[in-house]
Amino acid sequence: MQIIVIGCGKVGARFAQVLSEDGHDVVIVDNDSRSFKALDPDFDGITITGVPIDQDVLKKAGIETADALAAVTPDDNVNIMVCQVAKEIFKIPKVVARIYDPARENIFQHFGLQTICPTQITVEVIKSMVVGEPKTSLHTIANTVLTYNYVKAQNTYFGKKLNSVKLKENSFVFGIIQNGSFYFANEDITINQGDTLVIAQKGR
Repeated sequence: MQIIVIGCGKVGARFAQVLSEDGHDVVIVDNDSRSFKALDPDFDGITITGVPIDQDVLKKAGIETADALAAVTPDDNVNIMVCQVAKEIFKIPKVVARIYDPARENIFQHFGLQTICPTQITVEVIKSMVVGEPKTSLHTIANTVLTYNYVKAQNTYFGKKLNSVKLKENSFVFGIIQNGSFYFANEDITINQGDTLVIAQKGR
């Protein structure tokens, strides 16, 4: 696939690296060229410096022929604008945005955009730990309901890389809560005692 990643922070850089290692054609865009230092030295994708909401920058990144775009900058406004441009103007088949403000999730979904909100997931996990409520939550992405289960890491996982954990069909490790912070499954994280795995499953 030809995939554009907007934002070269920790998540964007790691995501681009994983996609590239899997054989995809990856272009990563950031308005600060220094951000590309976060990429591995062996990254064989393309880096583009420029304002990601600029259509000329997106065209330079190959948006006219791209199969998918993921916007993972720290700015929710930038992410939603880039995703709208990708979806409405360039008709990109798959558009996904990471958002930090849970209150904006409905706005994204109103425009038919797929979203991931690690802030909301982290809050729900901590709440379930503090008040003892069921460690499960539901999120709708496009027309699909995903169930997120928050499971204490078993000792058989201690010392293993998070991305090495394999689950049954239709379930996957979405991320991990470690020392009060949330990390996506594709980040270089080792599972330790006291960690909570976030397991995603299709359906209720």
